[in-house]
Amino acid sequence: MNFWRRKNFGWLLMALLLASCFPSPTVTPLPTATITAVSPTPFPTEAVLPATPTPTSSPTITPTITATRPLETGGLAIVFIGETVPDGTNLQPGQAFQKTWTLKNGGTRPWVEGFTLAMVSSSPAGENLGSLDDIPLAQEVQPGETIQISVDLVTPEQDGRYTVYYQLRDEAGTPVPDSRIWVTVTVGAVSSTSSVTTGSISAQFLGASLQGGEYNVTFCMQLPDSRAWFPWDVTLVVDQQPISPSGGRSDPATALTDHKCFTFSYPANGMEPGGSVQLSIGKVTLDPAVHQDENCASAKQVLMKEYPGLDFICGGPGFWYTHLVTPPGMTVEQADQLIMDAMSSAIYGPWVLTIR
Repeated sequence: MNFWRRKNFGWLLMALLLASCFPSPTVTPLPTATITAVSPTPFPTEAVLPATPTPTSSPTITPTITATRPLETGGLAIVFIGETVPDGTNLQPGQAFQKTWTLKNGGTRPWVEGFTLAMVSSSPAGENLGSLDDIPLAQEVQPGETIQISVDLVTPEQDGRYTVYYQLRDEAGTPVPDSRIWVTVTVGAVSSTSSVTTGSISAQFLGASLQGGEYNVTFCMQLPDSRAWFPWDVTLVVDQQPISPSGGRSDPATALTDHKCFTFSYPANGMEPGGSVQLSIGKVTLDPAVHQDENCASAKQVLMKEYPGLDFICGGPGFWYTHLVTPPGMTVEQADQLIMDAMSSAIYGPWVLTIR
């Protein structure tokens, strides 16, 4: 008899590949069922995004300096190492603060006397947070060396979201290619979509920062209970262009609570400072391997009732299920998505957070 076997550890890769394609298929079953044979699907030894973060072993993000902005013509290039006052930091009206960027000379030319960090624009226009037009570099920076550049700023008296953009310029006043940096703060009570609720789950944007060539976004979610829920399909949308994460982790301090925080990283190379930036969270799930037998039995009972003609056998060690039977009109991929969502208690959003 033909049947389908899936490796137990293959669920992460399949869930990531299929979640965006089959969010929640609606099927009108017909009386006759068909049996579909598919080859076993082995799973790799490790995955970038863990589905079950635990309080004792939280995956970490490894900054990759080589994946930063490329060397530009003329021998001038910068590498973003880090910053203070992450994007979205909330301050009080009239509050003085200092923003500091740590930059590395990633080119072949030294940054000599006369190099400046120049303010180039702001949003809203004309509100520059009291910034100087030009900030001289405090020292020469040889290729491979780093420098910290600080700007003293003051928030406006009016509530709102404010951004000031800067660009590195050489001794002749020529902009260094791909060198724009910025500061974004909120003042007072800001009406925005930095916090959203879908169903019984809410998500809140906490902050974003550049570090080691990565754009790190931190957010928290109010979840149904304190179990090890983890978000999936966490996409950064920059000017309507989606960017997939290079890694993600949960905050161990919140792992045992129903209010969990997460940090996801995205390649900063090529990100423009202007325009809109949003974070879209597709769904949250539990690890189906925890109480696997009970999860599979429950999923089978629910799905067979909802989709007459759908059937499968809950597998033993190393298999989620076998002997998949699909009703006419339902693809193998759709059936797999339904089964894995049911086994992992998947809750779909989306939760879309505005970063700027």
